[in-house]
Amino acid sequence: MYRFLGLFALLAASTAIADQTVTLDDGRQVILNDDFTWQYMANTTSAQTEIKATEKTQLASIPLIGKTVGSMVRLDSMRPTMQLSDSGIDVLLGVPSYDNQTLIIPTSITNQSLNSVILVEAEIEVSTASKKVLSKKHIKIWQSIKRMPDTYLRPQQVEQGKNIELDVIKQDQYFVTARITSLITR
Repeated sequence: MYRFLGLFALLAASTAIADQTVTLDDGRQVILNDDFTWQYMANTTSAQTEIKATEKTQLASIPLIGKTVGSMVRLDSMRPTMQLSDSGIDVLLGVPSYDNQTLIIPTSITNQSLNSVILVEAEIEVSTASKKVLSKKHIKIWQSIKRMPDTYLRPQQVEQGKNIELDVIKQDQYFVTARITSLITR
C-alpha cells in the first residue's frame, strides 16, 4: 500500500514539474500542460482582471508560417532539394542534376487534401552560395486538362510533376528558394 502511495506521489510530482508557464508579448501568462493542452493563468490583481469595454478580445491562434522555403543544394548529393506544402498538397523537389548548361530538378506531387487538384504553380529562385541570383522562374508543376476529371490529381494520389529546368552556370552548390504561388482544387 505504501509503495502505491509513494508511486502516486512521484507521478503527481513529475506531472507538476512538467507544466511550464510562458509569458506572452501582451503580459498574459499561459500554462503549458504536459498533455499538449494550455490555459491562461488567473491574474490575482484587480487591475489586471478589469476588462475595458473598448478593449478587443485577442484571438488565440497558431503563428503563420512563411511559405518560402530555402535550401543549399549540392550537385554531388543524393538528397532531395526540398519539400513545399500548401493546403494539403506536398511538392517534392527531387535530386538536382546538371546537363547542357541546365539545372534540372524533378518534381512529384502528393495530394493529401480532400479535394482534387487542377493546378499547382510555383516560383523558384536559384542563387550562388553567396546569394547572387542566377535565375528566377515561375513554373506550372502540375496542370490537369480542362474539363477532363480523369486528369485531376485525386486525394491520396501521388504523381510525377513537371521537371524544373533553369539555365544557369555550373556551380558545385546552389542556394534554392521556392514557394507554391497558385493552387487550384475542385
